[in-house]
Amino acid sequence: MSSQTPGGEPPHEPAPPEPAPHESAPPEPDAETARVPVEPSPPPGTPQASPPEVPAAPTPGLISAQPTGSLGGGPQPDAPLVPWVVPTRATAAAVSEGLVIAGTFTRLVAYAADLLLLGALGVAVDGALGLFEVGRDENLALLVGGVLVGVDFLYFVGFWTSGLRATLGMRMLRLSVLDAATAKTVSVNDALLRWLALSGAVAILTLVPGLSGYIGLLSLIWLVVLLGTTALNPLHQGLHDRWARTVVVQPAPGGSGLAFATCLIMAVFVFVVLPIVALFMVGDQVSQILSQIGTSI
Repeated sequence: MSSQTPGGEPPHEPAPPEPAPHESAPPEPDAETARVPVEPSPPPGTPQASPPEVPAAPTPGLISAQPTGSLGGGPQPDAPLVPWVVPTRATAAAVSEGLVIAGTFTRLVAYAADLLLLGALGVAVDGALGLFEVGRDENLALLVGGVLVGVDFLYFVGFWTSGLRATLGMRMLRLSVLDAATAKTVSVNDALLRWLALSGAVAILTLVPGLSGYIGLLSLIWLVVLLGTTALNPLHQGLHDRWARTVVVQPAPGGSGLAFATCLIMAVFVFVVLPIVALFMVGDQVSQILSQIGTSI
């Protein structure tokens, strides 16, 4: 029996159902996508993994306590932050403004020039007041000694803390004393401490009655100690420099040529010029002594 409609036409096939508007047909995977495994999306209600934490930028003025130079190339993100501490061995003065650490011999010559200047002043004052005579006034000698110690203090501390940053002897050799941590001018407190450790304490002891006979030996021993500690230190910081946190520098490339020339000039002045001047000053006294010797003979 033929399935035809009454009009003689064949029956129509039912059309396939169209997809819902909110449903899209899955795309055909191409050759590249088919090789990449796709993780299935987690079911609803599964907790999501937190994204990786990004290390926060360090706070200005702080450094990481993790030592540098490792394979990572820098501090670790979880390293604690600590305040910056100035290095103890590397000073700013050694690398700034073309300065280098001054040598021990150069510093010794500069200090000798300062002592020569202050010593000449002391001899002139004592001689003018008659303090070299046998029957001198001890009270006057003590007063003059205290004034000379004050002059010594004002000379060293005043010049170190001034814009020169150096005494006259140091300026002759182009030396400067600076704060070891900041490479700036030394503070008054540090300069006072440096003066006491260098010569101030010994100068004050000269005012104590009964110690005058031991001051020369004590000064020599202490000078040797300061020279030894200065020469053996990598930054040429003697005990007085370490206690006062100072460093002595000179323009690069340094050297001791000028110090040798200055030392030669001072030697000529001390051993040639001063004896001649002293001979002229006491010439009359020498003539009287010789005449008395001749009369007695």
